[in-house]
Amino acid sequence: MTETTPAKQSARKADPTTAVLAEVKAARKVLGTRHLPVAGGERPAKGRAYHQRQSNRWRAIEHSRTLAETSGWDSAVLAAAFGALAETDPEHNRSGLVRLAAVAVAAAESLDQAAP
Repeated sequence: MTETTPAKQSARKADPTTAVLAEVKAARKVLGTRHLPVAGGERPAKGRAYHQRQSNRWRAIEHSRTLAETSGWDSAVLAAAFGALAETDPEHNRSGLVRLAAVAVAAAESLDQAAP
């Protein structure tokens, strides 16, 4: 006679990033395929200059909040967004947008963890 052992339940918690990325994937499908430049408008160089000023502003705000121990995701998200949009090189645009996505996912995870 052979004894069977009960199946072990996984003690691992589900990765919160996986859940958020599944939502991101679903939302991305709704957007469809669009081929647009990162910097649009009639004067993209002027827009990039504006984005660079705003990136510097929000980075300074984020830094001062960190020093005062009053951080929030808003300054991190805005600094990353404006920084990504200010880039002129497509490779840097892409890495900035990936960083923005990472900050946004971290902010969403933070909301999930704070939920009762």
